[in-house]
Amino acid sequence: MDFHYVLIGVIVLVIIWLIISAISGSPKSKAFKVVRQTHDPSGLIAAIDADKTSDIPTEYNAYIKTLWDAYDRETATKLIQALLERNDTAPISQFWLKTLLEVEPELARTLLGEAFITSHYKEGIAAKCGGGCCGGGGGAKSCKSCKSCK
Repeated sequence: MDFHYVLIGVIVLVIIWLIISAISGSPKSKAFKVVRQTHDPSGLIAAIDADKTSDIPTEYNAYIKTLWDAYDRETATKLIQALLERNDTAPISQFWLKTLLEVEPELARTLLGEAFITSHYKEGIAAKCGGGCCGGGGGAKSCKSCKSCK
């Protein structure tokens, strides 16, 4: 009998913990809500940088894609810039820079500048990248497992 009460108690505690976790959200989730309201990605960038376990290109890709699809291209561009500053050889980094230059060339040149674009654009990598799994939402769990840019 006592075992059953302990088991029920543990289950109740786990459920309460899951509810509290879902309500409070991760630091990145909270920061992204602020980004959506203020269009200032600095808090999100700091949260991604602080998470040493995350795959940086995959993390940035998810947020950039959400902003891009919502037509918040200016904020997406700021995240593309941050991603390129951290890893400009990742295929998804080049996918987003290439997409930005093709779809919003004036915005790219205004916010990033020619020197930044020239410094970070890797034509050999960008030429291989299509929408594929990470950029186009084709189902890869991370940009590392995406085959479209290889």
